[in-house]
This record gives sequence, structure tokens and C-alpha cells, in this order.
Amino acid sequence: MSTKSWSTTTKIVVSASLGLLAVLLLYAFRVMIQPTIIALLLTFVLYQPVSWVQQRTGWSRATSIVAVYLLVISILIVMVAIFVPRVVSSFESLVILLETLVNDLQSAAPGPLLPIFGTSLSVNSLLQQLGTVIQSVLSQAGAGALGLAATFTTGVLATLYVLVLGFWLLKDIIKLQRMVMNALPSDYRDDVQRLSQELGAIWMAFLRGQLVLGLVIGSITWIIMSIVGLPNAAALALLAGVLEFLPTVGPGISGAIGTLVALLQGSTWLPIGHFPFAIIVLIFYVFITQVESVYLIPRLVGRRVRLHPAVTFTGIISAALVFGVLGVLLITPTIASVRILLIYVFRKLRDLEPFESTQRQNEIQIPGLIGGHWIEGVVFDLDGTLTHLDWSLASELAQRFGRLERIWPLEKRELFFRRFMASMEGPSLAVISLLSWLRLHEDARRLTRRLQRVRAFPSTETQQLREGVPDLLIELRQQYKVALITTRSRQELDSFFQRADLPADLFDAIVTRDDLRKPSPNSEGLMNVLEILNLPAEACLVVGDTELQLRVGEAVGAVQVGLLCGMGATQNFSSADLILDLPTDLSAYLNRPQVMAKLWS
Repeated sequence: MSTKSWSTTTKIVVSASLGLLAVLLLYAFRVMIQPTIIALLLTFVLYQPVSWVQQRTGWSRATSIVAVYLLVISILIVMVAIFVPRVVSSFESLVILLETLVNDLQSAAPGPLLPIFGTSLSVNSLLQQLGTVIQSVLSQAGAGALGLAATFTTGVLATLYVLVLGFWLLKDIIKLQRMVMNALPSDYRDDVQRLSQELGAIWMAFLRGQLVLGLVIGSITWIIMSIVGLPNAAALALLAGVLEFLPTVGPGISGAIGTLVALLQGSTWLPIGHFPFAIIVLIFYVFITQVESVYLIPRLVGRRVRLHPAVTFTGIISAALVFGVLGVLLITPTIASVRILLIYVFRKLRDLEPFESTQRQNEIQIPGLIGGHWIEGVVFDLDGTLTHLDWSLASELAQRFGRLERIWPLEKRELFFRRFMASMEGPSLAVISLLSWLRLHEDARRLTRRLQRVRAFPSTETQQLREGVPDLLIELRQQYKVALITTRSRQELDSFFQRADLPADLFDAIVTRDDLRKPSPNSEGLMNVLEILNLPAEACLVVGDTELQLRVGEAVGAVQVGLLCGMGATQNFSSADLILDLPTDLSAYLNRPQVMAKLWS
């Protein structure tokens, strides 16, 4: 006997009532939200180990869960017995260190004054204010962390709740998945399954990757800072490892605190002043950060979880204010998961395939039209873009680690050192720019020559054009205005042109290091080129092999093309309008047919 179907109004009323009831239940039992999240994380982390034990032993699901629980508890007991005393000691040292740091900052005597816009500003008053801020932040964070630790270590009921709920979720997770899938319309089951895989990959990459990353960074920091003699290196290493769970923000905080400790306390054995020692410590922190971003994060965490620094910072601060410590730790994968869901929704709303991989660039190519702009001028960088780079330093460094061949093959070592050299492009140019700003021009020139090899720049005598570049430039010159920007001097450029047998009038505009106030890539050189070519920025195409070069084009509103042949990497060209392998690939996007070129002209 069939019953009468509900009307649309009845369905709306029932759905709204159920939603309101769910909200009221969440509010009434809000105390249980955090333990439930912990239980869900426990289920997620132990699902694969439990399945592995069940498959290998043939035990029942419940027996496998109990076995994994006992193994995890045994490991925790051993780790507590071995490592907790040392961790507690390091934590106590960290607390004492931070208290000393705050006292040193707040008790600073009146120091030099900085005249800014007619007002004298005390440097030490700034340090005192900084100490007050650190004390406030650390006291709140410490109280929250200790409160969280007390809740889950001494709260027997909460611990039992987490373990029991985790047990039943692990035991019946397959039944729950099947029940949810059966409740869904058949047309949407594939979508839900794909979304589950995407979200599972994000959370697994974050939980596993950040834990390993924290251990690795903490160990590296402890070793390096102990060698240079930084006071309380173990405590600062513990801080660096813990703050790895705050992506983007954490490394900066730990580096700033470590540098302040070096500035105020100096080295335990190096016979140098506090300020030079602080510079050394800062350089090492920057080095660790570069190794982390270039080598560790892509392998341990992956690209799925990485977010824009502004999004990460906003999410961490908001989670700290609203949800406390647990929210801070989980906000990054949560935002990444929301991003996946929003991409799915938006693509569905536009009737696009939601799980399509990266779309192919310009499937229908209109020569001269890139990024929605008609191109009239092309601006090239020289080294890495039009000419080959010198990676001999990367090869030499890779050879020095030949003993690690079994666990670290030569090819991967060379790739690592190449990426590291590419990552040092920005810091090295920043140091050169600082020397120039301080009017230490001779030191800047001397350092520039010494850093040429670190930047993979070959000498002028060995510099070579990439295959097909002369023909490409001649073709483009017939239809576009072509310009060149380089950090080499005019003398070096003329010598290279003569040796490469390039005509002097090959470019409509050339800007060298001699024409710039700063040697690093900046908008000054590009603005000079635009003025010479008499073109608006949006009609100009900037072609480069580093993020720094494209960032200049982005700053002035030019169209950007990233090349992978030099120091380029796809992950660094997120804002580029086009990514190509070689400069000669531009022909397919810029070489207009003769008839079209006449019409355009």
C-alpha cells in the first residue's frame, strides 16, 4: 500500500526543521565538538594501518583495531619514557629563553633615535613594544596549548570518548561509506567518490607531511644552531618544529625569535659581536626556509595543500580567535578542502567537467593575442631566457655527495642543487640592492661578480644563445617591437653580441645594468623600455625564466610568459598568462600570417 507523497511545502518545512534541530544539537553539545574531531582524525590516520593488519593476518576487523591500538599505545609509552623528559626540558628552556628575551626587550635603555619625517623615533622603544607584543601572544598561546593538553591528557571521559568513537568508526567505516553512497542518487555517486579521494589526499598529505616536516626542520635547526653556538639551540629547534604546523607564518616566527636571541645574547663560542652573529643566524634561517620550500614541502606535503600566504595568514588568525589551538592546527587542510569543494561547485554551475585536470592553454590560438591582450611589443631577459645557463656549480656540489648515491641518486642531487640555486636568486639580488642603496657600489660590483656562478650565469666568453633564438628574434622584429633587459653591463653585452654575430640593431630597446639604479629585476628597467617603445604595458609581453622577472611584469600590468628552460618551474608561474618550454615556442603564439600582419599593421 503506497502512501501519499509529501508536497513541496511539506518537504521545505521538514528540511528546515531538521536543519534547525541540527544547529540546536550542535550548540547544546558544543563541548563534544573537539573530541569528535579528534576521533575523526584518529579514524582517518589509523584506517590504512588497520586495513593492512587485517589483510596480512586474516583477523577480524575488531581484533585488527585492538592490535593497532595496543601497538600505538606501546609506541607512545616508549616515546614518553625516552623523549618526554628531554622535550619537557627543552620546553622549560624555551619558556625561560622567551621570558629572558621579553625582559631584555622591555628593559632596553634609551637608545639611538631615528629621524623620520621630522620626528625622532627611539629604536629601543620599538624593541620594548615588540617585547610586550611577544609576551602577550605567548601568554595567550601558552595558556591555550596547556589548556588543550590538560583537557585531553587528564580528562578521562574525553579520552575514553575519543578511543571508543574511533573504534566504532574504524570498525564500521566501510558500512557507513556504503550507506552514504546508497543514499545518494546514482548520478552523483561518482562525483562524491572523486571528491572523497581528493579530500582524503589533502588531509593525508597534511597530517603525514607536516609531522615529518616538523621533525626534519627541528632536527636541521638544532644541528645548525648548535654548531654556530646559538644559546638554547634545542629549545629553538623545538619551537621551529612545532611552528611548522603553521604553514607560511610559523617559519617566519621561529626565525624572527631565533634572530632576536642571537642579537641580544650573542654566540656561546664565536668571537664576534652580537649584530654580525644575528646576521649569520638570520642567513641560516633563510637557508633552512629555502631548503624547506624548494625540496621538503613538494615531497612531504605536496602542492595540494599549499595556499596563498595571505589566505593562510588570514585563516590562521581567524581560527586562533574563533576555535583556539585545534582550529589553528587544522585550518590549512580545511581551507584546502573548501577550495576543492568550491571549485567543484563553480565548475558545475558553469556546466564544466568538475574533475578535469589542468586545462590546456589556448587550445584555439590566435597569433598575437595572449591573456586577452593584443601584443605589440616583446621584452626578453637575456640569461636563462635567450641564452643557456651554467649549471657546473650544481654538478660539482652533487658530486661532493657521491657517498649518498644509494639513497640520493646523482640526477636528483643535481636537480636539488639547481632548484636551490634558483631559490637563491632573490636573496642574492636583495643583498646586492642593499649594498647599492648604502652607496657601497664597489662592494656591490665585487659581490655581483662572485655571485654570477651561484646564479648560474656563465662568463661572457662562454655565453651561448639557445638554438633558434636568432631566427626567432628576426621573425618577431618584422611584426613587433622587441626589447632586451639584462643585469649584465653594456660592455659585457656588446662583447657577447660581437662574439655571437648578432646585429647591433636587433632590438628596438636595450636596458643594461648600467642603466639601472638597482641591479635586481625591478619595474624601473621595464618602465624605461615601455617609454622607449612608446607602448602601454598591457600591449607588452614580458618573457622570463624566473618568478622575479615575471613579478616585474605583473607589477606594471604587462602580459607574462614563463619559460621552463632556465630556472623556471611551473609552480612558480601561477600568475603567468602562458607557460612554455623554450623561447622558440613563442612562434606559435606570435607569428602572424603575412595577410593578417598586413591587416594588423
